[in-house]
Amino acid sequence: MAERREIPVKMRYSDKYSTIYATGAVGGFNGYDFRITFFVDRVVHPEDPSQLPTGLREMQTEVVLSLRAAKELRDWLDANVREIEKSMGEIKKPEEGQQVRAVDSSTKPYA
Repeated sequence: MAERREIPVKMRYSDKYSTIYATGAVGGFNGYDFRITFFVDRVVHPEDPSQLPTGLREMQTEVVLSLRAAKELRDWLDANVREIEKSMGEIKKPEEGQQVRAVDSSTKPYA
């Protein structure tokens, strides 16, 4: 049996690397991969103040993972959320039926 050796791994950032902020994600899977699309919910205010603002769900980026990588991501997220909650307390989800407002820095009060 061949001896197992560790292979050193070098890291570098791709020229296409970017950071996004996401307020949520949608996705699904098939027999080959798992797809996650990250989005940001925004409030869009019309120029006419007599019109109400509207919500906009802006799809930011999609990540396609192998099924194994999706499971490893889940494990990594679970471990990190446990650490966060250990130091900062429980992260609470909105209760079912509770309205969640999409707010950003451009949100203006309206009647």
